[in-house]
Amino acid sequence: MAVPDPVGRPTLRHGVKLLLIALAAAALAALTTVAAPAHADDEATTVLLGAAPVPTADDDPALPAPRGEELRGGDYGKDWQHAVQVVANLRADRPKVPLVVLLGGSSARECTVRDDHWRRQIMNRSGYVVDAYNLGSKHRTYAQDLAFVQLLPENVPTIVYIGINLGRFCRPVTPASIKLPAPRPIGIFHQHVYSTQRIQSRAQKRYYVRYWMLRRYPEFRANYRAELAMLRRIIRTCKQRRLRVVLLDLPRDLPVIGNSFRVPVSRYQRDCARLSREWGVPWLHFNQAAGFVDRDFFDIFHLVEPGRLKYQSILTDRTIRLLKKYRMPKPQPTPTPSPSSSVSPSPSPGETPDPDPSGAAVTIAAPSRGDA
Repeated sequence: MAVPDPVGRPTLRHGVKLLLIALAAAALAALTTVAAPAHADDEATTVLLGAAPVPTADDDPALPAPRGEELRGGDYGKDWQHAVQVVANLRADRPKVPLVVLLGGSSARECTVRDDHWRRQIMNRSGYVVDAYNLGSKHRTYAQDLAFVQLLPENVPTIVYIGINLGRFCRPVTPASIKLPAPRPIGIFHQHVYSTQRIQSRAQKRYYVRYWMLRRYPEFRANYRAELAMLRRIIRTCKQRRLRVVLLDLPRDLPVIGNSFRVPVSRYQRDCARLSREWGVPWLHFNQAAGFVDRDFFDIFHLVEPGRLKYQSILTDRTIRLLKKYRMPKPQPTPTPSPSSSVSPSPSPGETPDPDPSGAAVTIAAPSRGDA
């Protein structure tokens, strides 16, 4: 009969426990580090996510996957309907003054105050009378921007801003066509979804950064080359149609993001700079110069009121430079019979006064919007 070993068996059990603890620690460490897949054009990058896996909607219902505007409710799609209606009206009643349009997704839509505000700001600072429209809409693709470019009215001096940001490279390229509605007056359009009344907390924004690197960055890498080729097609089409195209870096919450998006942002910024040199088109990027603070953003990509004023102010100054550079027509001041001072146009009912009345007030004879 075998003699019991009072020492060996407990020692074996203790060793097994230590091994299991070590394996569990290694598994936890693996969950807290996510390595982005390698790419020939990218630097190697590793994203540290803290002491626990990134939460999901199942793990924490109070902090679901950030869907931004998809939570907004019944007005889904009104920004798209507005954009196509504006283009339909422009084609039916061709502008008699230079046209300025901004194309892009929801980040572009949120980065200006209002169209009438933007137009007045340009006029007050420079004397230029323009038709300026923010035609950004949710989840806009570059293919849809190309379709808009092809529909803009002919023989009108036009500046076309193409909004650029990370999210615009994340969707697969699909064909796009736009069916314009019949021309009709545009009613009240509430441009903005976000405001200072509801802003994500810093913790939620930091979660969004981590979520983007886990879920969206692989999409960015998979679709980047095709979307960049589509961006090149937009530039070529604008050149063929004699439209002045400008690549515009859209806002992002740098105080929260920090260097987390350094690799993907550097990638599209390098390529936009290359396109700018190859095609001789402006590439504007002034996120640093805008002096954004965290409270300027609803989340990490969408501005609210204070941020819009900052971004639009710089965009206005850059627009004025381009109007001058391209020698776009500028109406002459209407002669007045007396030396009395003139004032800038008063806002129409329902509008708020321009909070940035910089520039000398002038009286401009704006051409009427009659038949072409």
